[in-house]
Amino acid sequence: MPEASGTRAASDGAPPVPNLILTQDDASAAEWRALLDPAGLVSCHWPAFQIEALSDADILAAFDSGAEGVVLPSPAAVRVVAQALQRGGRRWPSGVWAGLPGAGSAHAFTRQFGTGPRLLVPPPPYQDAAHLARLVLCLQPLPQRIVVLNRPDGRREWAGVLQEAGIRVDWQPAYQARWCAAEPAGFMEAWQGWQAAVPDVEVSGLSAVQDPDEADEDTVLSRGPHWLIGSASVLRTVAGWLATLPPQLAHFAAHRPVWLPHPRLIEAARTLGFDSPRVYHDRQQLIERLQSEEFRSKR
Repeated sequence: MPEASGTRAASDGAPPVPNLILTQDDASAAEWRALLDPAGLVSCHWPAFQIEALSDADILAAFDSGAEGVVLPSPAAVRVVAQALQRGGRRWPSGVWAGLPGAGSAHAFTRQFGTGPRLLVPPPPYQDAAHLARLVLCLQPLPQRIVVLNRPDGRREWAGVLQEAGIRVDWQPAYQARWCAAEPAGFMEAWQGWQAAVPDVEVSGLSAVQDPDEADEDTVLSRGPHWLIGSASVLRTVAGWLATLPPQLAHFAAHRPVWLPHPRLIEAARTLGFDSPRVYHDRQQLIERLQSEEFRSKR
């Protein structure tokens, strides 16, 4: 059965119906639960991937390359780099800015390194690597060299505009994702219990909203399980899990609201059969929204 966290239990002794299904790796899920549990929100954790760090020596060498800036494209990258620096007895070097494409990476960086280093973070709702590249192009003088500490299969097309501007972009693999292609243990049994507790007649108001990113705060969401998914790769992995369910149960699970960190993931979510995508820009904003829906469901 799913690994659940929170206080709300089902009356028949079945696993609690979660407010949020976490699909992140263990470290990221722990950070989310540290926010969700005090807010009284129930979560379960079904990791779609786990993070494996690569060579500390290669990561540390990236900081000795003379680059003016280091781009960390995800919270996982931040944690891996922080651990490598700590094991090497080093701190974030002064004079080197950190490029972070989103709020999650920025929060992780501040937790690991404090507020001393200079950060480049695109403002919401434009939080992705492409908009980070635009921020880099606004620097005066332009940096001559930056390093990106990412996955070996990480996206690179966003850096084309930097290279066209004469900036050298070095790519250093720092970690890799080990994907959990098989459905989690107890996956079907959990959804059977949740479907019985949350009837399928509940329809999310978001499916009728043309732009889920602009749905107002009065849009009523379905109560019960909501997905939290952070990338197109995770969307594909979860879609593979749903394909193992009986059709009616798979439809129910795919119909649950899916919270995404960026609007560009909406099309991918709908293509894979998730018909209620919703964008959040801040973790606390999402928590407050889920608390609001939980309160409404109890009235």
